[in-house]
Amino acid sequence: MVRVADIIEELEEIAPPDLADEDDKIGLHVGDPEAEVKKVCVSVDTSGPVIDKAIEQGADILVAHHPLIYRPLTTVTVTDPVALRVVKLIRANTALYVMHTNYDSTPGGINDVLASKLGVFSTATLTTRKSDPFYKIVVFVPEEAVESVRNAMADAGAGIIGQYTHCSFRTKGTGSFVPLAAAQPYIGSTGKLEEVEEYRLEMLCAGSWVNYVLAAMLEKHPYDEAAYDIYELANEPIVYGYGRVGTLEEEVTLSEFAERVSEVLDVRNLKVAGDSGKKIKTVALCGGGCGSLFREAAAAGADVYVTADMTHHHILDAQELGLAMIDAGHFETEKPGMVALSERLKRTLTESGVEIEYVE
Repeated sequence: MVRVADIIEELEEIAPPDLADEDDKIGLHVGDPEAEVKKVCVSVDTSGPVIDKAIEQGADILVAHHPLIYRPLTTVTVTDPVALRVVKLIRANTALYVMHTNYDSTPGGINDVLASKLGVFSTATLTTRKSDPFYKIVVFVPEEAVESVRNAMADAGAGIIGQYTHCSFRTKGTGSFVPLAAAQPYIGSTGKLEEVEEYRLEMLCAGSWVNYVLAAMLEKHPYDEAAYDIYELANEPIVYGYGRVGTLEEEVTLSEFAERVSEVLDVRNLKVAGDSGKKIKTVALCGGGCGSLFREAAAAGADVYVTADMTHHHILDAQELGLAMIDAGHFETEKPGMVALSERLKRTLTESGVEIEYVE
């Protein structure tokens, strides 16, 4: 049986809670951690229509980007719009879990997906919130289990190098062991020396993900005692933060790039500020309402900054810095990340019989 707590564990491997802003209202807003889950709905918002649709679809848990409960509820009555949605969820036995600024900051989250969609490559974080040292995890695995162990480690956060995932290296060798009386050997017999063809599987991992990766590896490893090593590396640490800045494969005009944004994000009416003929090569972006980060975008050398909820004064000040601006919509810039999350959960949870659906 898959529980709400199991879904939460999966989500926190993707976006660890400690990446969230201190005052952000992430986590389980409504529900019983021990309740059974057969269907998960994923959404950007926690609006009434979204909650109604999730309940209609039979969701046992709704995973949303935007929090529902921002401040303590002094009463829970249907006359309050937030409390009304809480009541609906409780009546339907539908849990609500929120992953907000932690999913904004995490690799593979809102901003990396947005960058990929818009064709922005070689990205770095626009702002720095936390840095994380790299580790190498080395584990010795029998040949028939190498791929399943590697994939489990990758799904838990190992093997990310730049714009590539599932990065690993393996070498073949011979392992030896003697099972003692209390052992439950996958291969061999108690008290007898056994030699087995094994692979040394190596994967990089950021420090925040080490415990998650180890748990995933041990769950998939066939041995009752897996042999593994962990090394801290001298590589430059991974940086977590809001927004991304990177480059396009080919230089285009602002007008051409705005057309791409409109088509990719399905936004009919963009707010675009700048010379339509300006050449665009370096792009900064931040999903959601991040208009105030235009100074960081300009300092990073961006030709254009794509975000949402830009104010009149953001635009005027950005123009003084020579930075073009594109407001592509709050929902529209965050939707790709949540759709990608639903697809990721399908890859990891479908085998357990849990159905995943994106709703809006």
